[in-house]
Amino acid sequence: MNNIPFLGTGIGFRPEIKSLIFLNRDKIGFIEIIAEHYMDVPDEKLRELEFLKKHFTVIPHAINLSLGSAEGLDHDYLLKLKKLVELIDPPYWSEHISYTKAHGIDAGHLSPIVYNNGLLAILKRNIQTVKELIPYPLILENITYHVELPGREYSDAAFLNTLCKETGCGLLLDITNLYINSRNMHFDAKQFIDELHLKNIVQLHFVGCEELPEQVIDTHASKTSPAIFSLMNYLLSKHRPKGILLERDEHFEKTDEIIDDLLTAKKLIAECSLN
Repeated sequence: MNNIPFLGTGIGFRPEIKSLIFLNRDKIGFIEIIAEHYMDVPDEKLRELEFLKKHFTVIPHAINLSLGSAEGLDHDYLLKLKKLVELIDPPYWSEHISYTKAHGIDAGHLSPIVYNNGLLAILKRNIQTVKELIPYPLILENITYHVELPGREYSDAAFLNTLCKETGCGLLLDITNLYINSRNMHFDAKQFIDELHLKNIVQLHFVGCEELPEQVIDTHASKTSPAIFSLMNYLLSKHRPKGILLERDEHFEKTDEIIDDLLTAKKLIAECSLN
């Protein structure tokens, strides 16, 4: 992980904002693509990927590897993912600490795992399989959850620390997911950051969310709130990651919001570099 270059501020590539990305290349140090968007695709889509590689550092972000599946990994999917990562040749790639498949059934979304030794062993086994086939640094992302699952043996931070230590993986800390979980599950997000081994954090994700009276929802569809940027700034006062990425998935027409979020993140990480 120490050999990963500093990438600065990035954005998740979506075709709807292709023009915005290229018109604002001075604000964007790297882009992230959803790996599944470039697997089993026509040549036109692969040509798009080659074009992106000519202009940006591209980071593959997978969503359907299902590292938390007790039955192991889908080997055919894994081979396709390996081919894509090798084609991109990135400094690292990322996946989620979750499962998307169980007993042969695709859940259709990122499902949270229980933070205990049994799931830790499953993750370690599956990650070892991945690392033997895909010899690129892997970083793991925290996801949101809305209920406290039974069987917990670790705090959130302690589990992430142990997982990174025992697998050699880095951490993709989603600041927005952390904020959402802290609000919904009533814990102190700054204390969570204080408990993390910050050297593990390679990259951040951030974006706005929807705050309802009963709960906070991860929508990837709105401007990032001052509270989320404040939490990001708290982390940056202690540690500078290799990159910070805006992960926006809806309301692409609100270009001023998107650019403002990028500029705010760019300013924060620049100030972090000066400290």
